[in-house]
Amino acid sequence: MPQRTKSLQIDFFRIVPVVALLMLSGTLHAQMGVAPSETGMFFNDIRIRSNQVREGMAGRATPSGPATGTEGFYTFEESQYLGIPVDERMVGRPVGFEPIGRQVGTALETGSAPRSYSRRMASSTSGYTGTYPSSNTFFAPTYVSDPFLSSRRNVSLGPVNIGLGLTGAVEYNDNILRASSYRARPTAAEVASNAAARANDEDLKYSGKLSDYIGSIYLNMDVNYPISDHNRFTLTASMGVSRYFNYPDVGGNLNGFSLTVLPGTALAFDLKVGNVVFVFYDRFSVQPANQDEFSLDNRDIFGTFQNDAGIGMNWAINSELSLSMNFNRGDTISLEETYERYDRTVHSLSGSLAWTPSGTWTIGLEGSYALIDYREDYQNDGNSASAGVFVVLPLTRNTIARVAGGVQTFDFDTPPLFERTVTDQDLLDTQNAITSLTDQISMINVTAIDPVAAQAAQTQLAALQSQLTAAQTTQAQQTTQKASEDAEFNSRSQDRTKSLTDYYYNVVISNQLNSRVTQQISFGHESSLNNTSNLITADYVSYGLGIIAWRGARITLSGYYESSDESGGTFQEDVDQYGVDVNLVHRLGEHLSAGLGYHYGNTESNLVLRDYVQNSFTVDLNYQLNRKWNVGLGYQYWKTKADDPSQTFTQNRIILSSGYSF
Repeated sequence: MPQRTKSLQIDFFRIVPVVALLMLSGTLHAQMGVAPSETGMFFNDIRIRSNQVREGMAGRATPSGPATGTEGFYTFEESQYLGIPVDERMVGRPVGFEPIGRQVGTALETGSAPRSYSRRMASSTSGYTGTYPSSNTFFAPTYVSDPFLSSRRNVSLGPVNIGLGLTGAVEYNDNILRASSYRARPTAAEVASNAAARANDEDLKYSGKLSDYIGSIYLNMDVNYPISDHNRFTLTASMGVSRYFNYPDVGGNLNGFSLTVLPGTALAFDLKVGNVVFVFYDRFSVQPANQDEFSLDNRDIFGTFQNDAGIGMNWAINSELSLSMNFNRGDTISLEETYERYDRTVHSLSGSLAWTPSGTWTIGLEGSYALIDYREDYQNDGNSASAGVFVVLPLTRNTIARVAGGVQTFDFDTPPLFERTVTDQDLLDTQNAITSLTDQISMINVTAIDPVAAQAAQTQLAALQSQLTAAQTTQAQQTTQKASEDAEFNSRSQDRTKSLTDYYYNVVISNQLNSRVTQQISFGHESSLNNTSNLITADYVSYGLGIIAWRGARITLSGYYESSDESGGTFQEDVDQYGVDVNLVHRLGEHLSAGLGYHYGNTESNLVLRDYVQNSFTVDLNYQLNRKWNVGLGYQYWKTKADDPSQTFTQNRIILSSGYSF
């Protein structure tokens, strides 16, 4: 729903890629230094990046062809992906689709039609859930100039290689607020009347099922400047604006436009000093609370600005042993004043010592320490630490596994003990006393003929009036005091979890069965920071299968299950989620592609009226006008059926998109 923002309101239509690889959405990097799986993926990425710097920039990322050591690319004539060996794929560069990683509840995306799904509970505010494919590794770009040619740059300015693209779309959405059919569509007069209330309650501004046309445009960049053979500057960015034409305030109030900067937008500088490679980086995003994203309430979805800045380093101690370290400051800032209480800063220091004795397998130690600081007192400040071991082991020539496990600890400040001096029962007792006194007063007859009786009645009446006045004064004081205590109670999550020591493990096994079939399974157990409680602990498993089925056809199947438990607090909730995704993309010819997709997601909560089931169907067509320009047409039907009838809704979306690579 529309929310008041600190300086601007940013809600946006999730722009869609014109020709997208079958990818899983990225992982949640705001948990780096806290969630071991995120920290481990970061060090995988920095080891690859450092090795590229040591090998030199010559021949990499040139405009004449795909960059050395990057993802494979698809050839229509040979109906297969060509590219890199399996060992590089498994540390962050797979063929056909990205690693499943921690974000197990994310639907696969393809073509022009957007996908929607049940939002994972064990998440941070930095998880981008849009249809544009986000990167699976920390430094990987969100944008590639041509998805079928991987990291080819399409513009060269002297020594600077630039991948530059422009993507635009126009959407018709018949239910921009995901309103239930149980709510009637407001009339023009009701909308005008409600507009007067927006200063006090933005949720009253619009209600009911509203349709709109939404325009969006994105600029995508992938810049690589090799300053020397062993030093380079990189910039990856994907950012754009959108506008709701009928209801511009729904999509943002920046002159009727909204701004989005996708995760993966980052500046980085690589510096080689002897055997040590330093990476100075700043990674940021602006992610509005999307109107097309579903949640039963606003606790899980709100717009955020996320910034991760730090220094990473990799020291090649010798040919077999390397040490990686990283210092990171991560800031999460909500875009709406309503959710300022979730703002936080996490400072983390983490390290990884890797030993690769034969060049085929790796064993190592990993650990991290983080300080957690919330801007307000809703959540509890604290610290976390983890320590464990990891192994990267080729099981066969085309199968590799990464296994990590260890111990996590969390230690949080204890919130002040909250004790009420006025309860609901106190207010009820006072109101009952006032009612009783009022009834007694109304029954006294002060007009009795007998003067003695009349005098007694007057005396009794005066006494009751005095008691009534005192009771009314007490009621006013109790009401004020309870309102103050309610405000204090609601200003904190009331999660009294002091500490946690628990095990963690994460396993990713990936296999390229042949040139046409790639599969991956990921499962684990770990704890991470949460919005409405100190912690959330999740057990998860997910599986993905990518198949080049026949000439020009790709099929991707995936399924996930997660059981997550919040540590405590006012809104404590335990949730089980599971779902499946099926996607088919068929290249009908050298220029024309068609896609079909289906998503099923089920969320089951231990709280009343919090269960829901989602189904989504997508179909899209994409036509490659030439090597630089393509257009797409997509349709999506989305239905959510919730235990709470007011949350049940359907939505239809039609999107016309176009992309151009310069």
